[in-house]
Amino acid sequence: MSEQQHPASASLPAIQALRQRIEAEAPHLHVMDVCESPYPFLRVKDTLNRIIVGFSSEEEYTLYCQIVARKGASPDE
Repeated sequence: MSEQQHPASASLPAIQALRQRIEAEAPHLHVMDVCESPYPFLRVKDTLNRIIVGFSSEEEYTLYCQIVARKGASPDE
C-alpha cells in the first residue's frame, strides 16, 4: 500500500472518521496510532491475523476486509 499514490482526499478528518468506523465495526482491529507524515494513515493491529497494517483510506480498509474474509473462507486453509 505504501507505493500507491495517496489521494489528496486522505485528509486527517477522513482518517479520524475511518478510525471511528474501524473501532465500531471490527473489534479484532486495534488502532495503534494516527500518523500524519508523509500522509495521514492509521497504524492498525489485526489481532486475528497477528499483523500490523496501515490504512490511508476507506477503500484500503474495505479491500483489506474483503481479502481477509475471502482467505478465511478458503477450503485450502
